[in-house]
Amino acid sequence: MELGSPQAVASHSGEDRSEESAVIAGLVRRAQARDATAFAELIGRYERMALSIAYSVLHEPTAAGDVTQDAFIRAWERLGDLKDPARFGPWLSGVVRNGAIDARRRNKLQPRSMQADPSQAQAVVASGRWTADPLDELSRRERHETLESALAELDEVSRSAVVLRYYDNMSSKEIGELLDLAPTAVDMRLSRARQQLRRKLGATGVFADKAAR
Repeated sequence: MELGSPQAVASHSGEDRSEESAVIAGLVRRAQARDATAFAELIGRYERMALSIAYSVLHEPTAAGDVTQDAFIRAWERLGDLKDPARFGPWLSGVVRNGAIDARRRNKLQPRSMQADPSQAQAVVASGRWTADPLDELSRRERHETLESALAELDEVSRSAVVLRYYDNMSSKEIGELLDLAPTAVDMRLSRARQQLRRKLGATGVFADKAAR
């Protein structure tokens, strides 16, 4: 097999994933033995993913942060229940999603677009932090709110897949491992979500199709 051939690249990528899985499994085993340092490293590796999943359910940054913090506490308390240490990512994903769904039900939170906070506007005025053109800032906020509204109309699994792909740049395989889906199922959900988002946003340049990765 020639160096640089597709087979060599795939083999190298597979070796990298195997090494990463072994590292994660080792950290989980140490954490299961109540090694707080090992668990802190797991938090560092998975915090962004956990926040993305919580946000995809709640669409509210503060609530997503609270849910993520609670999820890591629950994960620490229940880590002994995890039989396969290499499956920590998907297991944690389930803990986060269930916590977010419970929080939304408990607090009657519904996915919504971000609303302007008058205190934030006053702080901007007081600090003198202005954009070059106020109309540009208004346009940016409107686009953000439109996107938030469009994402809120997706089902929770598809919304999580979109957030993990476009915000965290995860591959279909990585997303599938976290959401317990086959890579082809992830691609199908992403394809349908892109079509729905394009219809809502009215722009073909947003969320352009990407090949499975």
